[in-house]
Amino acid sequence: MIHDLLVSGVTVFPGQEHFEFVPGINVVVGGNDSGKSHLLKLCYTVARWSADGGRKSLPDKWAEEQRLRKDLMRVFTARGLSGLTAQNRGNSHARIEASLEGEGVPEGLGNLVFEFQAGHEEEGLIIDELPKRFLNVPVVFLAAREILAIYPSFVQVGSRFPELLDGPCWDLCKWLDGEVEGVKMSTGAERVLARIEKIIGGRVIKKDGRFFLQRPGACPIEMSLVAEGFKRLGTLSYLLRNGTVKKGSILFWDEPEMNLNASHLPTLVKSLMGLAKMGVQVILSSHSLFLLRELVIQLSEVKNDDVCRRFFGLSVPKGTRAGVRVSFGDSLDDLGTIESLEAEIEQADRYLKLQDEL
Repeated sequence: MIHDLLVSGVTVFPGQEHFEFVPGINVVVGGNDSGKSHLLKLCYTVARWSADGGRKSLPDKWAEEQRLRKDLMRVFTARGLSGLTAQNRGNSHARIEASLEGEGVPEGLGNLVFEFQAGHEEEGLIIDELPKRFLNVPVVFLAAREILAIYPSFVQVGSRFPELLDGPCWDLCKWLDGEVEGVKMSTGAERVLARIEKIIGGRVIKKDGRFFLQRPGACPIEMSLVAEGFKRLGTLSYLLRNGTVKKGSILFWDEPEMNLNASHLPTLVKSLMGLAKMGVQVILSSHSLFLLRELVIQLSEVKNDDVCRRFFGLSVPKGTRAGVRVSFGDSLDDLGTIESLEAEIEQADRYLKLQDEL
């Protein structure tokens, strides 16, 4: 898992910020342009780079610097490193320190430290500390863009021109290549799968290189005809069935509530609890007050006492170039005032006041 991340001079984080993640559920909260997706993408890049490096016993430092540079630009869809610095906020020098742990990677042996600077595109990324051991786990990113409906087109383009595609989406296509036949799921994974399939009303299947939703007693439905809110859930269900999302894996999920009715969110949160209990590190972003309150409610239940949790609040002070302000804690209350959440609370108060007046 990702244990620690120390960033300085990266995109919206001009100053030094420390993020300490837990093995269970990590929730990044913030409004638009607060850096939620940037944080998830940076963590994903580091974890994916380490996991891909697990196949090498004696990595060459120069080659690893080039691979990390390429991964950063792929994941952020950036044309160069300069755009990934906080140069617009007064810091053109980026430094990232990451601590990764996992099976076969004890604390301290998976550390990665690197830096880069605006205006130094070629040979511009320097690794100051290489991991002594690499992760060997699946690292999955569920972005806002759904993949199942456009999977055939992505595969055709990606097999010839992978550099043209969004990095996390192309990575996800490769995870979806895995077949479900012969895969034995754990009891925990089966429970999570059952909850997800209850929401979407059926099972995701792959036939002739295309994905369909198979509902009981009905013909398979092409994923392009399935409700938008169900497609990313369908992706997760298939990754559970083909053994990608399993104990020890890391799942990044950008706004899981997107395009879902509020009535489905309690079951979605139960699924997140199930993922954490089966040993998946979950790092998600959200600005949905309903989802966050449901997380607080279910985390307060005795049966979920064993689920580690960490909340991170990102907020942007108005009228300054100081960058994002970061707060964190083991409860939502530890984050203080988050403007995007306050707007929903204020509207609810106004609505209730109107009902009283009527």
